[in-house]
Amino acid sequence: MTSQISTVGGTTTNITTLPNLSVLGASNTTTTIVDPSIHLEHSSERREVEGGELTTIRGRPVKFNDLLRVFEEDDNFEAVTIEQIKRVEIMHDKFFDGAVMNFNYCTLLVVASVIAGLGLVTNSSATIIASMLVSPIMGPVVAIAYGATIRDRVLIRKALMNEMVSLLFCILVGAIIGGITGTTNLASEWPTDEMKVRCTMSNFLVGIPIAFFSGLGVAVALLDDQTNSLVGVAISASLLPPAVNSGIIWVAAFFYKDGIIPHNEEEYTWNDFQRFGWISLGLTLINIVMIWISSMLMFRLKEVLPIEKKVFWSDLGIARKVYKGKALLAEIPSVPAEKPKTGTREATRDDDRVEMAK
Repeated sequence: MTSQISTVGGTTTNITTLPNLSVLGASNTTTTIVDPSIHLEHSSERREVEGGELTTIRGRPVKFNDLLRVFEEDDNFEAVTIEQIKRVEIMHDKFFDGAVMNFNYCTLLVVASVIAGLGLVTNSSATIIASMLVSPIMGPVVAIAYGATIRDRVLIRKALMNEMVSLLFCILVGAIIGGITGTTNLASEWPTDEMKVRCTMSNFLVGIPIAFFSGLGVAVALLDDQTNSLVGVAISASLLPPAVNSGIIWVAAFFYKDGIIPHNEEEYTWNDFQRFGWISLGLTLINIVMIWISSMLMFRLKEVLPIEKKVFWSDLGIARKVYKGKALLAEIPSVPAEKPKTGTREATRDDDRVEMAK
């Protein structure tokens, strides 16, 4: 059977062997393909799902075949409800808000970058940890993973652009702090232990599995509202301090070369400082990539596995259907009220009301 399905934009699409999409027994149900530009357009006014607390899906023991579903791609059309669309909208806004460079994001970025820079030049571990907790640059990374999971190219581009701008800003702040403090007595201890630990290949390699497992944690913590877990992940996945550190290191290379920074017991060359800076920046970049990959993996696992979970996790599949043009929204036409037959008591009463109105 071939049916015509109208899209929200007004065009029609011929679809063969669609399942019966009648709703509540209504045979003349109208189905429309859900348009993400209309239903999933970002809105800061959406906050909670109408009806109260979010529901959870009860689970069952996971079987081997369930794990294989992680790698399956479902391209079939699927009927969705208004309630599901509303939940997807709220989930979408949650990730979008974390990726947009609004006033709060920019403020936290400035604060975190300055705190990290001062902690690095003064060799203060506590200050650097504080900057990790304030840093907002995890938001765009998770938004990239979410956008890639549901095939939202617009969100991916926006989050990726904001992340790159944020990293460039961190490098700039590091260079400014390095330029200001490089002429003081603080520079006599450069590179500090906190600066050097982010410039070694051993730390770079160890950071890869740390970032991977941090991405698994942040994906779970976001949709399940596990605030305590997010704090731990923010500390383990060190994204911002290495980027700031690279800016400080590159400025220190010029000072060291010109003799502004005195040579200490460990003799470094211009090339050493250049290499330190690139390793430090590479640590941030590899952390971003690993968090991106592991977050996508966790999104997919919790979406398809039959475990107890919040309903938002199953809605990831619906969001993907929307962006692939495979989600069909069923609408039941309103049935006009049946007029009473002539001669009945209800019809006589209606006629009397008309006469009185005259």
